[in-house]
Amino acid sequence: ASGAVRQASKLLAPRLVANRTGVMCCDIQERFVPLIKNMDSIIHCSKWMLNAAKELKMPVIATEQYPKALGSTVKDVKGELEGAFMFEKTQFSMLTETVVETVKKQEDVDTWVILGIESHVCVQQTALGLLAMDKNVFVLADAVSSQYVGDRYVALERMRQAGAVVTTTESAIFELLGDFKHPLAKKLSKGGKGRPECGLPTAALHASGKL
Repeated sequence: ASGAVRQASKLLAPRLVANRTGVMCCDIQERFVPLIKNMDSIIHCSKWMLNAAKELKMPVIATEQYPKALGSTVKDVKGELEGAFMFEKTQFSMLTETVVETVKKQEDVDTWVILGIESHVCVQQTALGLLAMDKNVFVLADAVSSQYVGDRYVALERMRQAGAVVTTTESAIFELLGDFKHPLAKKLSKGGKGRPECGLPTAALHASGKL
């Protein structure tokens, strides 16, 4: 996409278009499985989104945070990362020097969907970094989490305030498809079956003071 097209897209509400969108999978590692709230939802929704990216031929970048101590990517998720750009890191943001180089090489991609953990650390720092690179950022609320509910909720709010779009996995996939007549629509829609509860607090509960 030309610079003019990218600039025009910034003036409007960002939209997900498959040939201009990539996915970033942040540190979904074995050590975190018993620690992260609603981890079953994170794994399910991450697999669903990554499978959609593979089917739609979207670029995927995945990282592992210090795998010597924190283990490798969860097996179920790793199975969807065939063909992805894989990197190890110690810094919190996914945007290491080599990842930034990889992002820049995806010249037609102006939008990145982020999933993974933890919401308030690695995911948030990655989102803010991509926004600083003038990219559109979509954060999948049901595919990111933290050890504590409050950290997750505040991180989603901060990323939204900074300019990221906070959405859900099904919403993102259906927006990328655009039409149920899309040849992949029926196949990809099946990924939502049996989804675990994602644990997101509702506006009503916050308003009532119960959360």
